[in-house]
Amino acid sequence: MPCSWYQAIPAIIDLVLLDKPQSILDLGAGFGKYGVLLREAGDIPYERYDRNNWGLVIDGVEGFRSYKNPLHEYVYNEMIYGDVLTVVKSMVKEYDTVLLIDVLEHLDKESGYELIDEILQITNRSLIISTPIQWVEQGAYLGNELEVHRSSWSMVDFADYDYQFSQVKIGNNGANLFKLYPTVIQRKALATVKPLKLAYFLPHHNLTGGLKMLLSQMDAMRKRGHYITALYKGEEGDFVLPSWCRIEVDEEILIPHNQLARDYADDCDVIVAGWIQQVLELKGAKAKVVYWEQGHEWLFGDVRNSQQIDLIRRQMETYYTSGVDVMSVSRFVERVLMARYNLQTTVIPNGIDTTLYCPPAQRNEEEPVTVLLIGNPTLSFKNFPTAINVLQILWERGHKFQVNWVSQVRPETNVGFPLKIIVHPSEEVLISYYQQADIFLYTSWYEGFGMPPLEAMACETAVVATKCGGIDDYAVHDFNSLLAEPEDEEKLIVHMESLLMNEERREYLAVNGRKTAVDYNYERVIPKLEDYLLSLLGSKVSP
Repeated sequence: MPCSWYQAIPAIIDLVLLDKPQSILDLGAGFGKYGVLLREAGDIPYERYDRNNWGLVIDGVEGFRSYKNPLHEYVYNEMIYGDVLTVVKSMVKEYDTVLLIDVLEHLDKESGYELIDEILQITNRSLIISTPIQWVEQGAYLGNELEVHRSSWSMVDFADYDYQFSQVKIGNNGANLFKLYPTVIQRKALATVKPLKLAYFLPHHNLTGGLKMLLSQMDAMRKRGHYITALYKGEEGDFVLPSWCRIEVDEEILIPHNQLARDYADDCDVIVAGWIQQVLELKGAKAKVVYWEQGHEWLFGDVRNSQQIDLIRRQMETYYTSGVDVMSVSRFVERVLMARYNLQTTVIPNGIDTTLYCPPAQRNEEEPVTVLLIGNPTLSFKNFPTAINVLQILWERGHKFQVNWVSQVRPETNVGFPLKIIVHPSEEVLISYYQQADIFLYTSWYEGFGMPPLEAMACETAVVATKCGGIDDYAVHDFNSLLAEPEDEEKLIVHMESLLMNEERREYLAVNGRKTAVDYNYERVIPKLEDYLLSLLGSKVSP
C-alpha cells in the first residue's frame, strides 16, 4: 500500500539524520509521507520554510502514477513516475541517502538484489531498507499490482553487504531495518571495466548538436582508456573527422561509398551507429551494433511534406525493428520509442565537461542584462519566432537588455532590441558567451535532450525554457530553471520579466543549475555507458 507502519517512523528518521545528508532519494514514495517528514526535519528547523530557500534535495520515484498527489509536487524537488529499477539504472545523479521503505518485499529476490546493487552505485552514504519481519500475504491495492508481496527478507539475505540491522516490533510483526553502506568495490566497480574497442560510424560532418555529442562521447570514452576508431564514408582524400572538431581517436578509416561499413570493423567489440539509417548497412557485422538515439524530426512525427509521411513511417519501422540495440538519450525519447516501436531501451544521457563549461571568474555587473539564444533558425522546431516575440514585447514594455544569438547560420530577422549575431564560433568562444549571459532563453517545441540549457546551467546562467520533452530529465521549475509550455508565450514573458527585474532570483537559479550540471559530468555518465556496452557483450567487470 502507499503507506507503511507509522511506529517505525522515528527509527527511520534517526537513521537518515545520522548521515547528515544534503540529498535524499525516496524510492517507492507512495503517498509521500517520508518526503514531508524529512523536509520538516531537514529544512524547517533552519528557517528554510519557504520552498525557494530549501537546502535539502529530496527526489522521489513512484511506480504507480495514480498515486500522484499535491504532496509530490510540493514537497519533493523532483518526482519521477516509472518502474523503480528502470529509473535507477538510468540515473547519473548521486544521493547521500536512499530510502527503500516497504518496497523490497514487492519484488522477487533476483530483482530485489539487482535493485540494491544498482542503488549502491548512486549512493554516497547509505541505503536504508525497511521490510516486514514476517511474511504477510498482500494483493493489489486500488488496481495496483505493484503492491503484491513477492518475497520476504531477513538478516541472512544481506550477508554480501556491509550493513547494520535493527527491528521495530509492532504487535505480532514489525519492521526489519537495514542500513547498507556502499563499499569501495561497489562504488568503483564501473570505473575498472576492461578496455573496449569501439568503432563510431559518423553520419556526416555538419556542425549539429547530435554529432557534437557523439564526438564528445568518443573523446570521453577514449580518455577512459578505450580504443576508439572513427568510420566515415567519403571520397578519396576526405577527412574522416570533421575539420571543426578537436578530438583525437586511435584510428581513422575512410570507407568508399560503394562498400559496406560493417566490413571495416571486424576487430571491434561494438560499432556505434551515428544515425538510424546506418543500421541496415551494419546488419551482419561481426561486432555488436548499437545506436544511440538522440532524437530527430521524423522520430517525433514532424514530417513537413505530407506526401512523404507514409514512406518515412515505413522506413522508420524497418530501421527500429531491425533488431539493433538502441540507447535513448532521455526518458522522453525512451517513451517515444516504446510507444511507436514497442522498443525497450536503456537511457544513456548526454554528458558535459564541467571543467570547460564553468562559471566565469567574474561577471561584468555594470553592463545591461544579457540574454542568450543558441540554435539554428532554419529548424522550425527550435521555435525562434516565439523567443523573438517574447523579447520584443519585453523591450516595448521598457525593459533594457542585450541579446546575443549564437547560430550555425545567420538569422534573417528585424528586431527593435539590441541584437548581436555570432555565426559558427569555436567552442571556446561559445563558452564565453554562455559565461557572459545573465539569462538563457530556450523555446523549442521538442528536443530529444536539449543540451544548450544544461550548458548554460554549467556556466551558472539562469535558464528560461519550454517543457520540450528531453529537458524534463534535468530541468526543475523554480529550482534550476523557469519552465513554460511551448505555446504559452505569456508565461515565458512573465518568467523573463521576473528575472530581468530580480538579480537575486537569477542567482538562485544559476547556482542550482550549476549543481545540476555537475551531476551530468562525463565522469558520472560514461560509467553508465560502459556498463551498458559490457552488458550487451555479456562481459563482466574486470577484477
